[in-house]
Amino acid sequence: MSITPQPPARSASRVPMSQDSLSITRRNLVRSTAAVAGMATIAGAFPISDAAAFGSASSAAHSLGQDEVQTDVEISIPFLPYGQPVSLDPHRSGNWGPFWTLFPHVWSGLLRFNQNGQVENDLAESVIADDTQTIWTAKLRSGVKFASGRQVTADDFINSWKRALSPSALSPMSAFMEPVKGFAEFTTGKSTEIGLIAKDAETLEITLGMPQRSFPSYLATFVWAIVDGDVLADASVPNPFVSNAGAGAWRFTEFVDDDHITMEPNENYWDDPSPSLVKVTWVILSGDDAETVALQQYGDGAIVSADVPLSQYDAVNADETRKAELQTIGSQGSTIAIGLDFSQPPFDDVRIRRAVAASIDRGSWANDIWRGSFAPAGPFTAPVTANIADYTPPEGIAFAPDEAKKLLTDAKFNPAESSADIVYFQPATDSVDDQQRHAALLKMIQDNCGIVIRQDTSLTLDQIASQQKDNGGRQFDIVWWWPDVDSPAFLSKVGASSSPFMNGWFNWAADIAQSGDFDPGKDSKTFDTLLSEAAKSGDAGVRNATYQQAEKLLLDNAVYIPLGYWIQRFVQKPWLQGTKQGPWSGRIPVRFDKDVVVRGKPAS
Repeated sequence: MSITPQPPARSASRVPMSQDSLSITRRNLVRSTAAVAGMATIAGAFPISDAAAFGSASSAAHSLGQDEVQTDVEISIPFLPYGQPVSLDPHRSGNWGPFWTLFPHVWSGLLRFNQNGQVENDLAESVIADDTQTIWTAKLRSGVKFASGRQVTADDFINSWKRALSPSALSPMSAFMEPVKGFAEFTTGKSTEIGLIAKDAETLEITLGMPQRSFPSYLATFVWAIVDGDVLADASVPNPFVSNAGAGAWRFTEFVDDDHITMEPNENYWDDPSPSLVKVTWVILSGDDAETVALQQYGDGAIVSADVPLSQYDAVNADETRKAELQTIGSQGSTIAIGLDFSQPPFDDVRIRRAVAASIDRGSWANDIWRGSFAPAGPFTAPVTANIADYTPPEGIAFAPDEAKKLLTDAKFNPAESSADIVYFQPATDSVDDQQRHAALLKMIQDNCGIVIRQDTSLTLDQIASQQKDNGGRQFDIVWWWPDVDSPAFLSKVGASSSPFMNGWFNWAADIAQSGDFDPGKDSKTFDTLLSEAAKSGDAGVRNATYQQAEKLLLDNAVYIPLGYWIQRFVQKPWLQGTKQGPWSGRIPVRFDKDVVVRGKPAS
């Protein structure tokens, strides 16, 4: 997910990283491609943490007598595409948040994410890298079938993957397949060779262009899912995507554009189904008031859950029933930060960048300005990533107004006399409340160090992007990073000089001049080297130590100034139990699986 800097194709789609306009809703959710696998059968993986289940302990559900578990239950859940076109084709859909939670129920691949963003096996029995980290071998589970009943083979994976990589219809999610050797030549039609091989009916070999420990997180994205080629090729099937073409736990059975999507259990899935649910309907809600409408429908009993944005938080707390049903996801998985462009004065001087960082009271920002919607940030890496990877991130620049003023004096920058025009362009489409909260942050900076940052809310996202292109970067921006990671590998995506989210955005690079005792150019080069070393290391302890060094450089140069970690809240009917939600999945259960039961649901 993310907020202001959008990747080129990003405000409405997904690219390997994320940024967007700072409306605190799931409309901005876009995923990153940087993660390291977390599964015992994945080479060098970390142990997976215990799943958090809402309503009741998931493992306890099956110990209950069947008279306590209701069966043949149908539920509805809101699906908010925020104006994006909805397609059920996993190889033709864009990098947009709602698809990341919808598709894995139906479209399965070798690997999948859990609610915390950790990678785990799905159709694969194992996925193992060789010593070079360039050849990954996957072994399929025995007896895996499509919803159609046809046996899945390794060739089905190869055919599905090549469909996603077709030069004539390249998947919008193809960036998550880019590490594969021969990707560029294959996707441009210059070659028919690519590093994807079926060794036998149950074994696949994927060859990468270079070592990449984080590859399993790419492999878990929905673009790597398989579809039944026989169903796609059947001319008598009007819509193959609602005709048993998937291999997931569920199958799409109906799609009415702009209205709803229905799915029912896939009886051929390798794992057991929910003992309660026989149909899930995703109610499509569009428009700027979609979240408000969802809460209204929740109150009417039409849907089983709804996000609680800050604008509705007071109303939910004022309703005793909804207040009792309010859920908070305990760990945070995303980071909101300020980004400053090294190529645009006065932020070419690290001392001025650090002064901005030292002028921000994160506690006040999180609790007063954003009323508890965020936890104050110190490190750049979000808590869930640190917890999963057993990684201790370095702290950022602390709130110290006197130090901020001293830094400005050292830089010979007097805000009262400076002619520098520092502007934060916030999209005109952002809510008035969000604009006012950002204005309060800018005032905090001015009050504590004297730097004046002008807020301009007159431009659209497209106009801001056009201006960024003209200027070669964004002078001052507020960005929201939401990585799909279980390691700090995503640091390379946000900070490497070659990253499309640094080059042309905030421009930390090796050719930047010194600022007093600070040498951002040298630090950028060192950062790139450290991340390259970490990507090749097979030792988790060595990797984490290397990431720590890299993240410290990122923070010391105020490349990003962490502000907070988003606290997600939602309401869910108490009779829907055993669902697993976390910082990766948000409100929507990561799976409606065998642990999800219904108990005590009132009669309709």
